[in-house]
Amino acid sequence: MTEKGKNTLTIYCNCSYYDLIPNRTREAVLDAMISSGLEFEAVSDLCSLCANHDPVLQKWAEAGKIQIIACFPRTIKWLFNAGKTQLPMQNVTFFNMRIQPPEEIITGLVSDQTQKNATEKPVFEKEGDWVPWFPVIDYDRCKNCKQCMNFCLFGVYGLSGENKVEVQNPAHCKTNCPACARICPHSAIIFPKYSDSPINGDEVSEENAEDKASSKLSNAIQGNIYDAIRKRSAPGERFSSRKENDNPPSSLENFKEKLDIPDDVLKSLSPSEIQGILKKTRKDVTGNK
Repeated sequence: MTEKGKNTLTIYCNCSYYDLIPNRTREAVLDAMISSGLEFEAVSDLCSLCANHDPVLQKWAEAGKIQIIACFPRTIKWLFNAGKTQLPMQNVTFFNMRIQPPEEIITGLVSDQTQKNATEKPVFEKEGDWVPWFPVIDYDRCKNCKQCMNFCLFGVYGLSGENKVEVQNPAHCKTNCPACARICPHSAIIFPKYSDSPINGDEVSEENAEDKASSKLSNAIQGNIYDAIRKRSAPGERFSSRKENDNPPSSLENFKEKLDIPDDVLKSLSPSEIQGILKKTRKDVTGNK
């Protein structure tokens, strides 16, 4: 028992919308918890709960000792923050199914309660059509430079009453697009369902973290981008159709590839919208009008 007389609360996130967690890990951890009689709360997708500011987040935060089986600790901390809940980090033990083998997780789980009979395996269902892909801001790193807000055309970001950048409309984000995180000069934006570090919530290497982001954006917007935009508007033009012996990628293609923008997102934008992005981001990077 804990000092408050409460059992350790165990929370399991299945991350049902993406296949970033190996199925073997998910199955092994679930089976072990069920067979041991460990009480736990299982959710289909923690990102969805946080985007919707689900009241259960606050209930969990007040539970005392907590062990969360999900992904990276930095991701979980700021997901709860996005859900308007401060997670008491000193009371939380994290298990990361994205990188830890199931045996390590199972061994580390704490059970300070009377063992119960094994329960049935939970059934995880996706609710609605929206895939909970959206940015989460790490306010330990954010400098409020507003580059993310200036870059995004979809109204995901806004300003709080204290003039602080925040994610106000997570459902407006375009699925699989991490571009705003890749241009952030402070590595302060997390996409929990992204594959690569540190955007996925892994710890940030301080060495050249800011310079790399600024350099990436600066390189992406070099060249005669307006010719590329006009070329993009031609009937039948596709980014994926370039052959190996063609000329090097256009600056617009470079922009797409450097920032990992999905084809369908870029193709949904008009040339004037893309020009607007480039104008604002070029000003942010270079300081020129």
